[in-house]
Amino acid sequence: MLAAPAAAEAKIDLAISGTASAHLVSPGQTVSFEFTVANQGSETFPQTFVNLFSLRGHGLGASNPYSSISASQGSCKEESGSAFNSYYYSVVCELGSLAPGASARIKAVVTVNESMNHIAALLPNAHEGGYQDDDNSNNEVVDRIGVSTPPAISGSKAIKLKGLPAGCVPGDFTLRASTKAAGVKKMSASMDLGFDQEGVGHFFQKVVRGKKLVAKVPGSQLAVELGKTYTLHIKAKKGGGRKLETVVELRPCGA
Repeated sequence: MLAAPAAAEAKIDLAISGTASAHLVSPGQTVSFEFTVANQGSETFPQTFVNLFSLRGHGLGASNPYSSISASQGSCKEESGSAFNSYYYSVVCELGSLAPGASARIKAVVTVNESMNHIAALLPNAHEGGYQDDDNSNNEVVDRIGVSTPPAISGSKAIKLKGLPAGCVPGDFTLRASTKAAGVKKMSASMDLGFDQEGVGHFFQKVVRGKKLVAKVPGSQLAVELGKTYTLHIKAKKGGGRKLETVVELRPCGA
């Protein structure tokens, strides 16, 4: 007598994928996101939920509001609000039922004022995170969007600078500094580059005699960390310990 075939084990796998229209933008520019939520399993999902939100450094909310949001089925509702001394822009989409092989799409447009990680994550329900199924590798999409912030310059106007990046720091660049101030003996440029993975600190410094300085600044060594800025000091030293100083705040692209 032949044995009855074993019943196929049900597979539960809801997956999300997506694309962003740009990953480096000017302040205030919009970025469009498109996400696809697909039922790759063998059972119907009666309710499907997705959370869209953005974070800047240290888990804080990014000041990047949604200018539009739409879904091919179901509806999306903004759930933005304050928490942990920060404001979080957030949207929850309730996409309804998804049969095996079916999919739904979400389109979102975000005004990007600061660099962020934009996240689209599956939810077990509309109010709780931590979605899990048979394949947890496809339950979240993270896009790093960098803002190309121009350098901020302060300090002495007697020091003239050329060669600074027009926006964020994409890599090494050649700085040219000069001054016509009387009594200047030498000029210098310096910047703390931070620590490597072994905890070793690194520092850049260039010193020249006279009123002109040319230095290759190692921008490629700056860690791309959300919200991180670096301070470049340019000094023109006079006799008797007197000095002029200009300070430049720089941000790597993607930070």
